[in-house]
Amino acid sequence: MPAILRFNPSGSPDVVSYTLFYAQVPGAVTFNSPFVDLGNPPLNANDQCEIDLSGVAGMSTMDGVYNLGLVAVDDAGNLSSMLTEGLAGVALDFVAPDPPTNASVSSS
Repeated sequence: MPAILRFNPSGSPDVVSYTLFYAQVPGAVTFNSPFVDLGNPPLNANDQCEIDLSGVAGMSTMDGVYNLGLVAVDDAGNLSSMLTEGLAGVALDFVAPDPPTNASVSSS
């Protein structure tokens, strides 16, 4: 199931990527939480960054409700403050179900 993250890019000219921190609910998301690098997502027609989280390496096994935090990273490796507004209690389900079992075909 796709989960599209959209956000307005940082206005700083030296931003080179974005990082998404996450914590499974009820945990709080902090700079010590696990994270994934989102790179520098392309802009959509509304000039927002847009990325399908189901295709991000490291997120493919996520299944549950998460609090997320988004930061910009500049070319010196500095992190912006964390944006969490609109990113709390996000349901993610990237894990495929188990296959059916015990199937058979009979000819009668």
